[in-house]
Amino acid sequence: MPVPRPANAVPATRWATRPAAATAGTRKDGTPRVSPGVYLLTREASPQFATPITVRVIRERTDLVTYHGWTWIEAYQLDARGQATDRRELYVRPDGMRPTQVPSAAHRTPARRNARTGR
Repeated sequence: MPVPRPANAVPATRWATRPAAATAGTRKDGTPRVSPGVYLLTREASPQFATPITVRVIRERTDLVTYHGWTWIEAYQLDARGQATDRRELYVRPDGMRPTQVPSAAHRTPARRNARTGR
């Protein structure tokens, strides 16, 4: 006779500990991990980036299951001056992400105002 289980019992496999990551730089399947930094995303990272964008990666979402060679990242999209314009969650191929430098803000001298007119 089977042992009765409570109605809200959770399978034991759900509570099993997850295996440790293979190395700090790669997953068990050999794809690279995404470390925080600034990256250029082109079609190599995902077909959605027909127009390349620059992002500052906050973290990689390791809690989500994805296809082999793909991952979810949380990032800030950067404008031409290197300022964050939008926070996004993106589905990308880590081996297609290219590290880049933060776009430098163009240093402009402030316009001088005419003391008499205020312009």
